Amino acid sequence: MTPDIFTEPANLDVDTLRNLGPLTLLAGTWEGGGSDSHPVAEGGETQDYLERMVFEPIDPQTNGPQLLYGLRYHIHITRRTERLTFHDQVGYWLWEPATGSILQTIAIPRGQVAMAQGTAARDAKGFSVKAILGSATAGIVSSTFLDKNFRTLEYELRFFVEKDSLRYEQDTLLEVAGRSEPFHHVDRNTLRRVAAPKPNPAAAGPAGR
Repeated sequence: MTPDIFTEPANLDVDTLRNLGPLTLLAGTWEGGGSDSHPVAEGGETQDYLERMVFEPIDPQTNGPQLLYGLRYHIHITRRTERLTFHDQVGYWLWEPATGSILQTIAIPRGQVAMAQGTAARDAKGFSVKAILGSATAGIVSSTFLDKNFRTLEYELRFFVEKDSLRYEQDTLLEVAGRSEPFHHVDRNTLRRVAAPKPNPAAAGPAGR
């Protein structure tokens, strides 16, 4: 029997904050200072940075019978010593209650997009996602310049959240032109929640818009 891939779920709960599983703890606005280890001509360099993360609940999303709840996010990072943006990133965090799957979509204005995947229990306080170059379902796409000179082979992000504290470690494995060994581009930070999330549009209703 051919499975039904078209019929959407009936009577779905429109309140995203009640259905985010492990992503529930991310919702809101966070600020903190971390460290970034990246490649330079002489090898590697570590710099401190200031970071702001905003996670906003979106309305439930369906792909036929598949149901996803999620957060739209924006990350903005500057070095401690200057105002110029050091890193800017947008995308979505998605949770599929039926399978325990977590998806992160990533877009940065250096000519790179990716989608990372992982799994976690509904009440998990920590989880991770990973993307691998060449994967059809959790892969990485880069501009010609980046692919030639700073090719991203793997990306892995680990989050740990407890109350109003958010800690993460991100490891991006790079193949740098002219070097025999891959470089681990590592970012670490601990942030505090500075604002609670607002309900998603469908849950807020006309009065909440």
